[in-house]
Amino acid sequence: MSGKIFSYDEARALIPQVREVTRDANERMRALTADASQAPRGSTRARKLKEWIDTVVRHWAERIEALDGLPKGVWTVDFDSGEGFFYCWSFDEEDLSYFHLYEEGFPGRKPLAEGAGNGQPPMLLN
Repeated sequence: MSGKIFSYDEARALIPQVREVTRDANERMRALTADASQAPRGSTRARKLKEWIDTVVRHWAERIEALDGLPKGVWTVDFDSGEGFFYCWSFDEEDLSYFHLYEEGFPGRKPLAEGAGNGQPPMLLN
């Protein structure tokens, strides 16, 4: 687990890389999942495809950690603000637009206010 503390601008600057790593992993996983759905249940091929899917997810998490992000679930990344909340990004989001308190996790995600960051704490959008 990364111990890096991010400003909003630092975390946001990583989103293009995070998006690319995640998009690539998602494409590989979709192809493997499609193949797995065609393999006979319990077959050697089905087991091997499941292992490859697990490897794709593990490799994605390692690449996110190498960027100092915190992989949370499949295709969700947190960035620790050091202020009691995480900036939170999930696959297919164009920008870093959400946060959640440490205790709340993903279900507690809230949108960041316009202009959040710049040394300002996140504010809820109305």
